[in-house]
Amino acid sequence: MTAETWDRFGLRSHGGPAWDRFEWTQYNQHGPGIELITTGPGTRVLELGPGKGDNLAFVTKTGSTAIGVDVSAVQVERAKARFGGLLDIRVGRAEEFLAESEAEFDSIYSVFGAVWFTDPGALVRRALKPGGRFAFSHLPPSGECPGPHEYDMYGPDDELLPITRWCYRPYMWEAKLLEAGFTSASGQRLPCPPEKETIGTLIVEATA
Repeated sequence: MTAETWDRFGLRSHGGPAWDRFEWTQYNQHGPGIELITTGPGTRVLELGPGKGDNLAFVTKTGSTAIGVDVSAVQVERAKARFGGLLDIRVGRAEEFLAESEAEFDSIYSVFGAVWFTDPGALVRRALKPGGRFAFSHLPPSGECPGPHEYDMYGPDDELLPITRWCYRPYMWEAKLLEAGFTSASGQRLPCPPEKETIGTLIVEATA
């Protein structure tokens, strides 16, 4: 997967009004909120793949020192345009940023972002302070064997753009995070709202 792929995807995305709560799922006002991570004055929080910037802006408003890292320069510029000087959001690859960070953050999170599209072996926990929180969400696997799978998504001109997604069930994520040195990990498949009758959301939490 390349930065160009996500730049082109970003050109297809539209901003819309900012969210009024922290969202882990693809459905507004559904599921848990910001309580899955540690935020507030004196905390440092990192988002991997903030996209349009809604959740990062919400975290910033709690008083946290919040940083976002996104591989797409287009997405970063659009997020900055939406929220002005509120966001500290940088262009870069999540795995490279994490590899250079030493126990800096109270929380690291990803919502349909970099954790879904990055080799889990590269997502090191050393960037979290002891007791720090790691949480992420993405679509649950739909019958695939565990591991990376190639997919296509649509770009701004309806062209197909290649991506790779890592597909693991909740218990597999739990095992991987414990093996990586987290002291606890739990995953769940949150059903979609009853009126939607479509796919739910996989949500995983862990403590360093």
